[in-house]
Amino acid sequence: MSLEFITDLKRWQEIFLLLPDFFAMVYYSAPYYKIFQSNGDGTAAALLYRENKSMVFYPFLLKQIPPKIGGKGFYDLETAYGYGGPIAFNCSSETINNYLEAFDCWARQNNVVAEFVRFNPLTLNHLDFSAYYRPVLNRITCSITLHSDFDTTLNCCKPARRRNYHRARFAGLQFKILSDCHKFKTLYRQTMQRLHAPDYYYFSEASFAAIDEMSESERIYAAAETTEGELAAAAIFLLDHQSAHYHLGCSNPEFKHTQANAFLMLEFAGYAIEQKKQILHLGGGLSLADKDPLFVFKSGFSDNRHEFFIGRKIHRPELYRQFSERWHSLTGSEANILLHYHYGVENEDI
Repeated sequence: MSLEFITDLKRWQEIFLLLPDFFAMVYYSAPYYKIFQSNGDGTAAALLYRENKSMVFYPFLLKQIPPKIGGKGFYDLETAYGYGGPIAFNCSSETINNYLEAFDCWARQNNVVAEFVRFNPLTLNHLDFSAYYRPVLNRITCSITLHSDFDTTLNCCKPARRRNYHRARFAGLQFKILSDCHKFKTLYRQTMQRLHAPDYYYFSEASFAAIDEMSESERIYAAAETTEGELAAAAIFLLDHQSAHYHLGCSNPEFKHTQANAFLMLEFAGYAIEQKKQILHLGGGLSLADKDPLFVFKSGFSDNRHEFFIGRKIHRPELYRQFSERWHSLTGSEANILLHYHYGVENEDI
């Protein structure tokens, strides 16, 4: 058996290309993790565990705990925005346990204090690691089954979404593939301002540059344009061999009446059908609430539902407590997420 720690993105991608296909595979690729390394979210890293013909692959972002709370030389790790978590191939429960023992040893040797995992709702990989992480249901996500023809896919939508689509076509909207992220980025940031989104969701110029570096087999900028060529809605979709994924989206409120968002989702579904994809994953709402507006919108495209779980692990409980208390004393804030101590401290005048 062996455990390989990987930070070289070229080596990472070599391994990635040898993995068996699975839904949402793109979230495990080196180019995807480069986006978030470029955004300042940590060092892109991965672990590869091998035991005979069994394998576990686990990508994450490794980040130093702020020195101002005493974290110099200590780290935590977090899976990137989106979906991921360790994924096992041809592994028995015994092999999973062997991997976890090797992982625990690695975490101790590398001063890992805590870990936050976003699991993959399309593979349910949380089930393989449930005793270790004790996953918690975070929200329900939606997907569209991509039938061999667009009309069948459209007819699987609820009546409201079919009406949205036909209204958009009547309004003259056109589906376009954009050559780069410039138009998308402009409208996206305007949308974030309108929604008063947290600073993180604006994403850095470097992270958008990393998205641009992805090939069109991994990433598509798609848009719904008016007859005058104005952007009514736009989105970034991610692609892997079997599946497509809604990643980021934006819209112009001036064209809300055209139902541009529904039109864009369905037109991209048609594009994905042409690319022989089996499923378009839309993600979930902003909460677990049945009446969450974003969930209601996405759930109108099909009856497909997937459970998205998150996992937490504190590897060094005493250190974690010390860092949390120091963070609280410096910021006066109360913790509401596991890795809270990364936020607010660097801006403190201390």
